[in-house]
Amino acid sequence: MRKKIKKTFSEKAIAKRIAKLGATIRKDAGDSHVLLLGILKGASFFLADLARAIPGEVSYGFIEVVREMADTEVAAATQINFLSWINISGKNVYLLKDVVSSGVIENYLLAQLRQKKPANLKLVALLDRHDLRTVDISPDYSAFKVDHGGSYVGYGLELEGKHGNLPWIGRM
Repeated sequence: MRKKIKKTFSEKAIAKRIAKLGATIRKDAGDSHVLLLGILKGASFFLADLARAIPGEVSYGFIEVVREMADTEVAAATQINFLSWINISGKNVYLLKDVVSSGVIENYLLAQLRQKKPANLKLVALLDRHDLRTVDISPDYSAFKVDHGGSYVGYGLELEGKHGNLPWIGRM
């Protein structure tokens, strides 16, 4: 049986929110260089659009987190790969995550990145699922806060390798 996808955030709403996030990040970073680190693969669309929405100097890189799914919806990180070697010492680093839910992986990554002594390190979520948080962490920036059950798809978010190509975000 095919599950129905309910459109939650339209293309226009996503574009508007990302433009606002870009302006806010630039204001907060001042004239400094901004480095976006996207957690693959869900944050790839988000990173591309956010990078274009931030005026001034912006560079980017990716981190791959290999997850192992248990019998629950919570995934455990089994391996973390920095896909491009980037010196973050003294830089304004923004870690981008598609959905911040439990916060476990994000908390671990932020701790690892802090050891590399960035000038600033901020967590940016496309979707903030604060209702699923198991550790005390909150994104510094989030495009959307959601607390509805179900899975989200579209705009780079996939479920079982499907629906990531939708230009909007929906809930299943």
